[in-house]
Amino acid sequence: MTNPLGPFQPIWDAWDEVDGEMKRKPLTHFREAVRIQFDELDAHLANGKRDAAAREVVDVISIALNCLRNLGYQPDEIADIARARAENRMRGQAAEILDSYQKRYGI
Repeated sequence: MTNPLGPFQPIWDAWDEVDGEMKRKPLTHFREAVRIQFDELDAHLANGKRDAAAREVVDVISIALNCLRNLGYQPDEIADIARARAENRMRGQAAEILDSYQKRYGI
C-alpha cells in the first residue's frame, strides 16, 4: 500500500466507502462544510480547547481532500499538485501572498 498523501492518506482512505457519493456532491457542499468546521474551530478556541480546535483543522483538510476527490483526482495526483503548488506558488512568495490578501480582501 502506498501513501502518496503521507499522514493524510488515512483520511483519504477513510472516505473511500462513500467515494461515489462524494463525487456527486455539489461544490456548495464543500464550501458549507468548511464554514461549519471553522465555526466549530472558533467555538473550541473560545473555550480554550486547543486540541479540539486542531481536530477541526484536520476536518478542514479532510473536506479539501474530498473536494479534490469530487474533481476526479487520486492521491498520487493530489500529491503532485500539492508539491507543484508549494514550489511554484508559495516558496519564496509567502510574504507577497499575505500582502496581496491584505490589499485585495483586507485580511
